[in-house]
Amino acid sequence: MSVSRQRFSKGWLFLLPGLVAMAVIVCSPLALGFRYSLHRVFLYDFDNQLFKGFENYKQAFADPLFLKALNTTVIFTIGCVVICVLFGILVAFLLNSKKVVWRPFWVALFLIPFVMTPVVGGIAWRFLMWQQEFGVINAISGLFGAEPRYWLLDRETALFASIVSNSWHLIPLAILVFYAALSTIPDELYEASHIDGAGPFQALWYVVLPLLRPHILFVSIILLTSAFREFDMIWALTGGGPGRSTTVLSIFAYNRGIANQDMGMANTIAFSMFAFMAVIAWIYITVYRKTLEQNQ
Repeated sequence: MSVSRQRFSKGWLFLLPGLVAMAVIVCSPLALGFRYSLHRVFLYDFDNQLFKGFENYKQAFADPLFLKALNTTVIFTIGCVVICVLFGILVAFLLNSKKVVWRPFWVALFLIPFVMTPVVGGIAWRFLMWQQEFGVINAISGLFGAEPRYWLLDRETALFASIVSNSWHLIPLAILVFYAALSTIPDELYEASHIDGAGPFQALWYVVLPLLRPHILFVSIILLTSAFREFDMIWALTGGGPGRSTTVLSIFAYNRGIANQDMGMANTIAFSMFAFMAVIAWIYITVYRKTLEQNQ
């Protein structure tokens, strides 16, 4: 055996335990879930399974409730990604300024929401921020003459409140990545833009953002996958209500599998979510690689 082939085989030997663990932990449940999605399976009669092929998928995509949950999930995901990226870049840009004092303190403070579990964060936002009588949001809006609102009980505002709450939980991740990326930008570029008469926000638009393009794509795919499958935060805030205004696909699958005990349809919805995210992730990774090649 040649030396290069020995090196190649030794590399695979080191990777083999991780690949086996991934196959057992990830691939096996995924294959089992796909199998259940092709069967008629009820929780109270789990042993009595009837093969239906792709009939569950046809029923799901013909169900108006599934399409509404998909639409709600898309709006929720896009809203979280946009808010997190915008605020993440802005806060990271401000933290990177030389005029900021106590920088480690502010960085640690902004990371607190990320280490908090989504359920705890959702409960905190529900009873402290969005509460109609003494919530912080109504107290602040009242200073400007606005009437108190039932943010989580109104179909017109519940989804918006859920997007803001979940964005608060995910923004620290964007801040951390963008702050690390900004620290690698040479000071000469800022000085050159300052000599040319650019202000702070002009430097952000013309200097920082073009250099952050690969990092924006990287953060966006992580935020997108996280927001698309979000369950804990929304469940703690609204439980999917009022009505179905905040029923995303993860909650819809939970309701079908637990409340209706239709495990076949629940796995169909869950595997559809996996298929959506796989396609989106492939597109993002392709664009990310092309962006890296252009910047090199």
